[in-house]
Amino acid sequence: MDNHPDRCMLPHFLWTFAQTCGTVGCFVIFGLIGQVYSLLLESGQSLLASLFLPFGTALGETGMVVFTRIAYNTLVHTKKVNGQGPLAGDQLYVAAPCLIFSAHAFAEACRLTATLAGAINNGGFAWVSTTCVGVALNISARLGWSRFILIQFTKMLKGGPTAMAIFAPTGWSKFHDELKIYCGYYRFVLVLALVAVRAMMYQSFQAEGPLAPAFNVSAMVLIPTLMLFEILEDEIVTRELLPVNPAGAGLLKVNTAGDNADPAQLLTLEHLLCVPENDPWKMSELEASGKRSMMTSSLRRTSSSLSHRSRDSDTATSRRDGADGNMGLQHEPEKTVSLGIRESYLWARLRSWFGQSRALNSSPALHGLRELPFMVHLSFIGIVGEFTSSLLGLLIGAGYMRGLCPEPLQGPERVVGLLWWQTPLPC
Repeated sequence: MDNHPDRCMLPHFLWTFAQTCGTVGCFVIFGLIGQVYSLLLESGQSLLASLFLPFGTALGETGMVVFTRIAYNTLVHTKKVNGQGPLAGDQLYVAAPCLIFSAHAFAEACRLTATLAGAINNGGFAWVSTTCVGVALNISARLGWSRFILIQFTKMLKGGPTAMAIFAPTGWSKFHDELKIYCGYYRFVLVLALVAVRAMMYQSFQAEGPLAPAFNVSAMVLIPTLMLFEILEDEIVTRELLPVNPAGAGLLKVNTAGDNADPAQLLTLEHLLCVPENDPWKMSELEASGKRSMMTSSLRRTSSSLSHRSRDSDTATSRRDGADGNMGLQHEPEKTVSLGIRESYLWARLRSWFGQSRALNSSPALHGLRELPFMVHLSFIGIVGEFTSSLLGLLIGAGYMRGLCPEPLQGPERVVGLLWWQTPLPC
């Protein structure tokens, strides 16, 4: 610290505390959601339980992503921009992405564990409706339609600016959607390992009973079904078998006020000489083929050069040149959202019908994302596996999970297990 007097202890402590809340807090929140789901099933409220688990985990996951965005912006990015004791190190390499990892990985592990525990405890197939609702919500969220519906609904109640201020997507939410492609598979490592270990330990290949590798038929069907649903969900999203939601002019306006250096920025900003006022999608830039014209590219290069000159010039000199009739000030580049080509495939035409006339260019923060080290992935697999194991032990009983008890754990003893495990393990 002596060599870096601008590095203060308090900002580092606050950011560390925020990371603890974003990881351990996820563990606690989703553990409680799993407990409530199991209690609802036990009380016979299967319909309420099938709705509570997918909606509860979705809200918890979204809330943790919002928490990450606010914490990083307040404790890291703002201090770096203002020079108020910037934090040491690159927080966007491992620290911040791991908070998003936690939000999705723990949410998916909670869905799997709570659903599996319900199947083990009841032996029925109430998990089918829960799984279908969860997959539908995930696909809708990842394609942006859940957010689109919320924005349209809020527009009718409070107007467009309020809707965009609350629900507009950011670079963080887009990064969260991208992580879902592989974070959802971490949860299966522990479950498959548990089934394999029980089969080897007890040498019992019966379908039902405390020594059965998969506990019962319902759980044995559930595990591969959820894996297939996860693959199906990723295929639908990555191959765009269903359309991505359309962007509106409000999103362009929100991003125009941003900064390319901000991780929350969703769309790339550029500087152009002439930005049409009544054409937010800048259709005049395009040729008949839908591609940007050569003249637009030339103007962009000129605008970039003029933008640099403008920043280096003296303000008083600029005013004097303007007073002398110099037209350079009138052609000062304006900041605007960078847009792509006019696409023509099926889903692009659907978005055009909704009002999105051109493709969007993602912000620089979302381009060339660095690959996380293998040990980070391996560590998270272990962390998610530990969460899955602990939550499953709480919901069905640590003794029953290990084949030491004839029946799953029932009643309020599971809630006590959040704080204390008895010895010997409770049944």
